Amino acid sequence: MSLNFEETAIAFINCNGDAKRSFKEYLIDLPYKSKEDYEKGFIISNANNYVLTDIEKLLSKAVLNICATDHLIKQGYFSWGFVTSYYANFFLIQGLNRTQLSFTTWVFRSIDCCGKNYQNQNIHIKAIATSTDEHQRQFKRFFENFKYFRNRAGIDRFWNIGIQPFELGNEPEIRNKINYEILPDAFDELDLHLPDFHKIIQENQLSPFKEQSRKTNFSRQNLKLAMARLRMLTYILNIIAIRNREYQSYYQRNMKKRLEGIQIKYPGVSNWIKEQFEKWLIFDSELVEQDKI
Repeated sequence: MSLNFEETAIAFINCNGDAKRSFKEYLIDLPYKSKEDYEKGFIISNANNYVLTDIEKLLSKAVLNICATDHLIKQGYFSWGFVTSYYANFFLIQGLNRTQLSFTTWVFRSIDCCGKNYQNQNIHIKAIATSTDEHQRQFKRFFENFKYFRNRAGIDRFWNIGIQPFELGNEPEIRNKINYEILPDAFDELDLHLPDFHKIIQENQLSPFKEQSRKTNFSRQNLKLAMARLRMLTYILNIIAIRNREYQSYYQRNMKKRLEGIQIKYPGVSNWIKEQFEKWLIFDSELVEQDKI
């Protein structure tokens, strides 16, 4: 069952998102837990700070991949631009799944992690699969976790975009085809006619939220989706920070460092992306009141 915003904030009470280990490392370091224990399932308690720490790291990874995608597609590397935007989305949906305390991670096999009592910070841990198709599992879990938000009043247009599947197809499948298969329309930049090549580059300078993209411009459309999901994740984290003063100071510090790092190290990021970063990579104490949650 999906957590609403208030429940999510309660789930991460007394957490600061600054643990020294990831959630996966925490699981690996648990004493006396065998493969049989994982297969039977067990409950852990008071581990939510490791989850919040994961979310903070995943947010930074997503932001970097958004910046990298923007650079690549403006320089004409459209295929690798999609792969990079795909990973921005993948990191974001991992972070969003963790805000719901309903996610998977990989230890010796795929491990299902499901919050059983968000108020007591209990998480049920169980091994579920030996296959390595973790990406499809993560996306499927995302759409399950956030289907609740499709039935409520829209928060803003970015949420309405971010909760939807990619309009041009299954994201992991497209990534796999571009990256691992030999196809005529993947890594075909050298074969493009020069006018078409320059037209796509010109299009990639513009915000996909304002200018309609050509249907074949997978990377730009996927970057649009990543930005929408970035809005979702920062929105939820901001609400946690409003409700949790211990996390609030770390949240403000981390967001400030991200913005300063982007400004200094990646000055060439497109203005439309910078504008959203400056709106979302901050602490907004009025957010809840503004959106009437």
